[in-house]
Amino acid sequence: MSIILKGKESYIIDRTLMNITQKSFNEKGLRKFSINLKRIGVDFFECDERTFNLIRPLIASGEIIFRIDKVHQLEICKANGIEYILVKEEDLEFIKIKDIEENYNFKIILEIDVKSCGSDFMQKVSGIDINNFFAVRFKGESNWFFNNYIQGKFNVKTNIYASDKYSMATALGFQAILKGVDYLTTAFCGNDGTYGTTALEEILVSTVVIMGEGIYGEISLLSEMREQYEKITYSKILNNKPVIGKDIFKYESGVHVAGIEKNPVTYEPFMPELVGMKRKLALGKHSGKNSIISKLKECGIDNQFSVGEIICILGRVKNKSIANKMEVSDSDFIEICRGIKG
Repeated sequence: MSIILKGKESYIIDRTLMNITQKSFNEKGLRKFSINLKRIGVDFFECDERTFNLIRPLIASGEIIFRIDKVHQLEICKANGIEYILVKEEDLEFIKIKDIEENYNFKIILEIDVKSCGSDFMQKVSGIDINNFFAVRFKGESNWFFNNYIQGKFNVKTNIYASDKYSMATALGFQAILKGVDYLTTAFCGNDGTYGTTALEEILVSTVVIMGEGIYGEISLLSEMREQYEKITYSKILNNKPVIGKDIFKYESGVHVAGIEKNPVTYEPFMPELVGMKRKLALGKHSGKNSIISKLKECGIDNQFSVGEIICILGRVKNKSIANKMEVSDSDFIEICRGIKG
């Protein structure tokens, strides 16, 4: 299990590999990234037939949840020792659950759109004993209603697959864990489908930071995984992306510098080392004297400058930042300091 909250175990089903393999991607880094997904806490990997053929050497069959959309795939799963399969409610017309139960020994997860729950949910599964399923997955933006339909009424496990249509997927996932959901569906950076889903890294870190609970995963790998993901997908993650954006621990203004020097939690919700990152002091037009003194220390420069020289360095830093419309690099800062003493 990845998460234990108040004594209740919740497992993670991750869709990242399936999303990556739907487009052009760099196969070189996929093996290491897959290993790291397991190391940070992923329990199961959801995949379709295309993804399965690509990741078969990387993932053990017991860790795969095969998304069935064609009847012949049942034989593929049987031949490869797949234990878990997922069937969507819209496919029940041609994928007969009774036939699967009679001819195979799979653990079946039934995916139901939350919009179906209030209307034709029971009609669509008419004649099927819900209790015979391994789990029921609720997909959509109103996942907090899942306990109204399943918990206490059926002897079946629950899985939440939240939509980020209203920018609430991680919050919905977190709420589901608090309510005791058995399985939570995620994707790295939340990149999934049209709207996105619960971000894997956000749910893991929020469990540790907000609830103070431990997880069975090495989340210090997240910074490394951001770089891997960018290379594999030929994409760029926003620098201010929560939890893993490379600039989220960058600070510049003099007030921020003073505050962080005294107590980092003044501005930071968690220590950067938790996710394998480091705090970075940026020099620019908003910097102050404290910034210069801290940067001297950061660069290993013995501070033998007078107050007047510090002010002079600050002035040159600001002018350079404004002229170049960007922060001043460490190498440029060192040159400025040499110029002052020279």
